[in-house]
Amino acid sequence: MSVSTLRSTSPLEHTRAGLTFDRTVPRQLVHRASVTEVFLTDAAAAAADRYLVGAQWPRHHALYHPDESGRCDFMLLAETVRQAGIYLLHRFYDVPLGHHFVFKSLDVHIDDHTALRVGGTPLGAVLDVSVTPAGDPGSGRFDARLDVTIEVDGQPCAYSTVAVVVVDARRYEVLRHRGRDLTSSIRATSPTTPSRAPVIAGRQDANVLLRTAADDDSSTWLLHVDLQHPGYFEHPSDHVPGMMLLEAFRQAGHLTAASNCVLTALEARFRSFGELFQPIVIRSATGPDGLLRLTAVQGERTLAEADALFIRD
Repeated sequence: MSVSTLRSTSPLEHTRAGLTFDRTVPRQLVHRASVTEVFLTDAAAAAADRYLVGAQWPRHHALYHPDESGRCDFMLLAETVRQAGIYLLHRFYDVPLGHHFVFKSLDVHIDDHTALRVGGTPLGAVLDVSVTPAGDPGSGRFDARLDVTIEVDGQPCAYSTVAVVVVDARRYEVLRHRGRDLTSSIRATSPTTPSRAPVIAGRQDANVLLRTAADDDSSTWLLHVDLQHPGYFEHPSDHVPGMMLLEAFRQAGHLTAASNCVLTALEARFRSFGELFQPIVIRSATGPDGLLRLTAVQGERTLAEADALFIRD
């Protein structure tokens, strides 16, 4: 028997071959209101705490667009990984619907940008996910770490790591109000002047999240939070979505980095919930190692911080 035959009949390859890509998974299992916002198509167990997840990425999306070189949107990978974490914990770990997923960290590293080039059809991907669970999924709190390899055409092209805490409604209320400024009832007025760049990383109009700060600091912006945005608020939320903060980081990074640079890695940590009606400041600074240090601050609280690597295209 040849080596190629052995590979083709291995349990992992058998599981991979069984994945389907002709419909999405149920939207409620990835916490989405609209089917068009669901990118997962299937999932199957490959071994203990190891799963393969099928995904299909649209050629064009209201939020996610190919870059100038025709490569898949970086944030589409991040959103797909986020959905995979939610889906796997609901389906395979029996986390009840109605529990809240609080993401503590999300890292994405792209190794092969050419594999992510968008062609004439939607791009299919397989996520190889190893889950490290901690706690009882049926209890009030459950922790999990996910290590993800993203494959296109059978070849690894990106890697991701996610840490998430899942809590019931009672514990969520405790977490939600911890450190929250309940004395402020003033609704912040978002500035109307967008960043000097009318298009940031392919974003324009409502998808440009940064507004020029009052002090006109070239490395500081205000986050524009539009509660009617069909992507970031496609369902009601009591806080600023983490994906909105990540996109703001990406836009700030593009305004800070040299021209013709592409985002190749982002390591983000979420520290606190962002209130909807209080100003959020986005800051960018270049570290001695060449990484961009990005932070989101609301009042005295740091909401999130990230290290980003941009390389010249």
